Amino acid sequence: MRPGPDTPLASKLAVLLSRKRGADGKTPSTRAIAAATAETPGGRPAMTHQVVNDLLNGIKANPSISQLLGLARAFDCPVAYLLPGYNGLTSLSVYEEHQDAREALRLVHDLGQGGVAELLEAAREIRTRHGRTDRAVPEVPDPLPPVAEPPRPGRRRRLSFTEAAERAVADLEGT
Repeated sequence: MRPGPDTPLASKLAVLLSRKRGADGKTPSTRAIAAATAETPGGRPAMTHQVVNDLLNGIKANPSISQLLGLARAFDCPVAYLLPGYNGLTSLSVYEEHQDAREALRLVHDLGQGGVAELLEAAREIRTRHGRTDRAVPEVPDPLPPVAEPPRPGRRRRLSFTEAAERAVADLEGT
């Protein structure tokens, strides 16, 4: 199933997180991701690690503009990918990084389906001349819909020795 324009942000972040690895080969912590949202290395992060955690878990789904910019920095992806309706990470990256790609799309704008088909064919011929195939182009898997997880219980208050003893007696008596 190809995701529609309503693919949740948490699903997109899960895809980006699965692609991001630290020097040790492990997925970074929410604290490391939060630190990477800063405009400059060692600067003030755009969000706390708790906000990152809430976004990853789908608890928060509407980050501010500064938080979106920070996430794009942390995951090295175009900001547009994090917005609703934009799911093509590879094509968005090319569009953002290469002025000539934007110019090619501008020139094809009013040529209709025939112009787009010609451009596509020309791109395939160029790739063949350079010894590359369509399969060599990295494609990011489509984000999957989030799996509903049961809510996590909140932190419990630590019982006093007397309260714990009373609760144990009640459990033993079945009351």
